[in-house]
Amino acid sequence: MTIDHTPNSVTATPPGAPDRPRTAGAFTPRITPAQRRALLAGARDPIGLLPKSVNLRTLASLADIGYVGLDQSRDVLRGQEATRDTLDIWGGALTEDGWQRARAEGADRFRIVVVGCGKAKQDRRVTAGAMYVGTFHGSCRETAKALLQDGGRQYILSAAHGLLDLSTQIDPYDITVGDPGSVSADFVQAQVRERGIESAEVTVLAGSKYVALARQSWPDLEAPLAGTGGIGEMKRRLSQIRLAARADAGQER
Repeated sequence: MTIDHTPNSVTATPPGAPDRPRTAGAFTPRITPAQRRALLAGARDPIGLLPKSVNLRTLASLADIGYVGLDQSRDVLRGQEATRDTLDIWGGALTEDGWQRARAEGADRFRIVVVGCGKAKQDRRVTAGAMYVGTFHGSCRETAKALLQDGGRQYILSAAHGLLDLSTQIDPYDITVGDPGSVSADFVQAQVRERGIESAEVTVLAGSKYVALARQSWPDLEAPLAGTGGIGEMKRRLSQIRLAARADAGQER
């Protein structure tokens, strides 16, 4: 099966298209101490959710300058405008510009965990976060969540679409990295550049072909599953990583 890599292949963020406005050379808004604290607090959440302690006035002001929106991982909120009323009901989440400003304000180096796609899939159009139903993919996703307890972003590396946000809607496909029609390293590199995440701290939880593809964009990435002998050993390694990450988080708290 050959996949057509065109903007019509997904409905949320087309492959290769930026998932945030580019801000290079643009005016940088001044922010208040309260706004800065809110941005840094949001950067500590795996998907950028701001804590409930951030008041509505601060949320609305950050939305006005493009740093806060609604949580796009939730179907009910996708495409809705971040107004004062919707923020009051649902709370806010960092936009890509919000993530970038939080890092500029002193947030730790932006952390990303990339999980490989899986062969077992839904049989209908769903979000990337819901598409892959295999147990190995699920174990990788749980491990990514544990690694991102202190903040960061999770992506899926798809053989058909490249780097995917969990909220991006896709159709099922039957292709793997290296197959004719699968994404190239140049294709993924373009996605990384347009998202502005070239200098992120990256961990890849996937098989060797997916690691090699991602390494073209992030040469110093971490690949903790490298050298494992099969799915069973990979799952044991993933379990160890989750336990260690949760123990470290507990000690820090």
